[in-house]
Amino acid sequence: MKIFNARHFLRHLSMPTLQEFTEWHSLGKRLAVDWTQLPELLPTAVADLVDDLESSLQDPTIDPAECKAIEQDLWLWHDDLRRAHMMANGLSLQEFRSACGEDPEVELAFATRDEREIALWMLTYRDKAFRDAELHIAFQAKTNGKYWKKHRIQPGLKPTHDRAQLDAFCHDVAQLYKKDGAGEGIHIEISERPVDEIVQLTIYVEGPVTALAHFAQNNFTRITTRIALESAIAYHPASGIVETIVKGGAKNHTAVLQLFGKHVVGQEIAPEEIEKKRYRLNALRDGLMEPFEDWSTQGVEMVRLRRAHFSPAGNTAIGFQVEASPDQAHDDAIRIALDSLNVEHSFEAEYNMDGASVMVYTGKSAKGKTHHFSFNLYASGSSTIKNLSARNQAIAHAVLRALNVIDSDEAPVEEPAMDEVVAEFAE
Repeated sequence: MKIFNARHFLRHLSMPTLQEFTEWHSLGKRLAVDWTQLPELLPTAVADLVDDLESSLQDPTIDPAECKAIEQDLWLWHDDLRRAHMMANGLSLQEFRSACGEDPEVELAFATRDEREIALWMLTYRDKAFRDAELHIAFQAKTNGKYWKKHRIQPGLKPTHDRAQLDAFCHDVAQLYKKDGAGEGIHIEISERPVDEIVQLTIYVEGPVTALAHFAQNNFTRITTRIALESAIAYHPASGIVETIVKGGAKNHTAVLQLFGKHVVGQEIAPEEIEKKRYRLNALRDGLMEPFEDWSTQGVEMVRLRRAHFSPAGNTAIGFQVEASPDQAHDDAIRIALDSLNVEHSFEAEYNMDGASVMVYTGKSAKGKTHHFSFNLYASGSSTIKNLSARNQAIAHAVLRALNVIDSDEAPVEEPAMDEVVAEFAE
């Protein structure tokens, strides 16, 4: 279920995960749950108790301070369940495993639980690792977006964990947003990714005053608030690669990196911007999809384009997208384009391919079901390859090398997807 619903989420939890989370949570002490009843009845029973508690806030005789405390606990309950819902996926599971290493307690918990229960167990018993994974995935989601840049600085620097220095860094970053109405409030979180030794700083600055329309206790109202402006830095000491997510353009990226050097690593740095690697999607325009390398060693049987986006070469005319059936036996997007378009000279000379959705077929199961996966590419270098499993990432890079989209000796394009790519080429 893509849209979060607390009652629906609870229905997918089994014992003892539900009891562990409920008793751990601040709302749990307000819920008189009979844990001796049948396990299949417990999710509904807990959801009903939460609804009853929420309804009790309508009582005019309730103490205002107690009412406020209950509202806060209810908000935390729903927010924590929503966070677990958002992290109940394979990508998050990989993050949890890398963060916890070979912890035997974690391995035992993961072996007996599904993705929802694993996310909730991590939030309950490994909340720091859960939060680090949240921050890492949030950073990945914004990579390749308009606020992201990658630079190379000195390797081997040691980012400080001293709270006073981190707060000074965050305070100076906040000054960059003063002209946009930012306030004085700041918050900074530091997290480390054990698998690649990257240190990530996530910075929150009190944004300008914003009016929001919302519903509170079924009543429509407007509130004035200050939305947090979020920035982040991810530094890899071994390579010197540093990625920044900063609003305000290139000048702000440079300014944040200079402040990073001053406060966090204690020395002046000289950032060198790294250009994104581009995909040679025009190599796919002829539609033959004939490999330059043998991809059968990767278990690949066939590759075809589900979608292809073209722009006319040499002018500013509007681009267009061609979409094909996902059926392996049908013509792909390139073949449809070649059969449907009228060109004066040649298709390859008149149109550039600037976006594609690639489908890779890897055989059939014993029951005859076709195994396949897909990923999206932009000529500018953006892709959704990072969303694939580790095995399928390797296959995707092998396919791109075989089709001459990237060079044979080129390192894999390690760039996660941006939201715009996912939205435009969504299945």
